[in-house]
Amino acid sequence: MSTTSLTIYFLIVLCVHLNPLALARDESQFIYNGFHGANNLHLDGSAKIFPNGLLQLTNNSGQQTGRTFYKFPIRFKPDTLSFSTHFVFAIVPKRKDIGLNGIAFAISPSMDFRQAVGSQYFGLLNVSNNGLASNHLLAIELDTLMNAEFNDTDGNHVGIDVNSLRSNVSASAMYYSSNEGINKRLDLKSGNPIQVWIDYDEVENQLNVTLAPMKSMKPEKPLLSTQINLSTILSDYVYVGFSGATGSIEGGAHYVLGWSFNKSGKAQNLQLSELPSLPHQRKPREKPGIEITVTLIAVSTILIVLIMGFLFLYFVRMKKYEEVHEDWEEEYGPHRFRYKDLYKATKGFVDEELLGAGGFWEANPETTHVVGTVGYLAPELTRIGKATTSTDVFAFGAFMLEVACGRRPIEPQRLPEEIVLVDWVLENWNKGTVLGTVDPKLGGDYLKEEMELVLKLGLLCSHSKTAMRPSMRQVVQYLGGDALFPEILHEATSIGVLHMGNETSAEFGLSFPSSIEKSSIGSMASTESILNSGH
Repeated sequence: MSTTSLTIYFLIVLCVHLNPLALARDESQFIYNGFHGANNLHLDGSAKIFPNGLLQLTNNSGQQTGRTFYKFPIRFKPDTLSFSTHFVFAIVPKRKDIGLNGIAFAISPSMDFRQAVGSQYFGLLNVSNNGLASNHLLAIELDTLMNAEFNDTDGNHVGIDVNSLRSNVSASAMYYSSNEGINKRLDLKSGNPIQVWIDYDEVENQLNVTLAPMKSMKPEKPLLSTQINLSTILSDYVYVGFSGATGSIEGGAHYVLGWSFNKSGKAQNLQLSELPSLPHQRKPREKPGIEITVTLIAVSTILIVLIMGFLFLYFVRMKKYEEVHEDWEEEYGPHRFRYKDLYKATKGFVDEELLGAGGFWEANPETTHVVGTVGYLAPELTRIGKATTSTDVFAFGAFMLEVACGRRPIEPQRLPEEIVLVDWVLENWNKGTVLGTVDPKLGGDYLKEEMELVLKLGLLCSHSKTAMRPSMRQVVQYLGGDALFPEILHEATSIGVLHMGNETSAEFGLSFPSSIEKSSIGSMASTESILNSGH
């Protein structure tokens, strides 16, 4: 074999058996102006590359973790540890008032993160290994949530993390404006692309982190600058890339638009005009301004008040004309005018219109026919056929007895002494057993004095002589307790004498009409038939 053949053979064997890690020294720098066709990237979790070259780490779903690392290891030891990287990222929230954790640039000895969790751990560590020196991890976090367990500065900060998510140094996200000579705030979750530069000088052991908006040049002053010796932290061979995570709430998405890296010098500047565009995002709903909120509250309050006012007036009007049905009407049926009709007929129940006073009937009360129900007709009405207010009182007396006793004024099917209700009540009054006529359905649930008043008033209103009957105004006063019921004294004759105070009125015989072929019962048959208020 010739010398040339031996040389070629030796080179082939060397290429086949050479440790792949040795080849990594040739992969010391790269640049991606968009990731279209990027075959040297390792995608993990929810990470994916869109056709336009946009790298997405997480989508809008909750509990998402996505990672992208340059698939070839980079040798840091014993070579120089100085490195530089420039990338553009964007965090697009679903709602601007909700943080979604963040994104981190990471340098790790491995791409195996199966034990890592998302949320506040960025998909890099977990609760058990957080803070261990064996992690050999450096991360630059861009966080949109404030986690008290890590002593975060606020909910919009940048931090330098060594082996832990508790930052060695951190600061609110800002960039230095050379024109204005001040730091200006950057909203990490604004949805707008943001540039980041990370530079480490091994000689000075100086690590700088610089931020700027998409269209700005690299600021003169970094946001973070700290002394750190990475030779005691990082492994000989490392992987560089990004990791992003969302929490339990659907928050938004993390994107990387472009990335350049150089292990031994300044990273190339990205061609910003060549970077892919972000997906079209629906504009997040902004919270209404304080003026709009106050206006809406005021208008709503006024509408509620107006509606409540109308409802109040409506129910007041309904209550005004409300029909009150008594229990006895369920059995016997109502005998009534509608309250609304009575209210209108009496013009609001004014005195001049009341019943009995003229309201009815990396003017001419005379009638030609007697019409009415047997038992309610006054004896004079059957004789002269002339209706008066006194005949109304008679009917009302029969009605009171009917309600109190729970039976009709005339019931032919009863015993002879019980056929006429008025006669039966009077007879029991004379015997001192008037409460025995009370409707048994009441079960004794009434006041004795009140029941006796109703029965006594019913008898008085049903007096056969019109002059002895009270007016309806007096009836109302007696029932309402606004006037004392006249005393009715007991005498040994068959004629009762009505005493009002100390004066004696005309004598009255308590004769009651029986509708069975009699116009009146006549005078009382017994000397014990005089009503006494003491009964």
